[in-house]
Amino acid sequence: MRRLFGLLFCLVLLLALTTACMATSENEVLSKIGEAENAVREAFEAVLAAENVGANVSGLMARLNEAGGFLARAEMAYNNGDLDKAFNGADQCFALANGVLDEALALKSLALADEQVRQTQTLLFSFVGAAVFVVALFLVWILFKPFYVRKLLKMKPEVASYAED
Repeated sequence: MRRLFGLLFCLVLLLALTTACMATSENEVLSKIGEAENAVREAFEAVLAAENVGANVSGLMARLNEAGGFLARAEMAYNNGDLDKAFNGADQCFALANGVLDEALALKSLALADEQVRQTQTLLFSFVGAAVFVVALFLVWILFKPFYVRKLLKMKPEVASYAED
């Protein structure tokens, strides 16, 4: 009886291990491919938003293309019936797309902060430049006014006659 119980226990343990090590199911693969597609779409939208605010996204575009390649290979593997390869490809695509998404959001916030600094500097330099210009005009007026007044006082008025001869 003890031997039968030990044999039955080993059989159940072996069955549990083989079930755990079996290939992933079709539903899991389809779900993972769907998650990867959504991740690539979100990453693309984030990269586009970062580019629209002036961030340099050339490196992110290359990585996004790489994620798209993983997704395409995963879909081809699924269509060919290789569920493990499809699941692994979708998983790699998902991880890479999420990394691109995080970097795109960081680049976008950095570009927005840089733009804010540039606008503040432009506004500050405009006000300072306008103030310097007004002060310079005032100093020029103060310096040249006495010369102009002296020249004007030295002039002799002339009487003009508009009578026709």
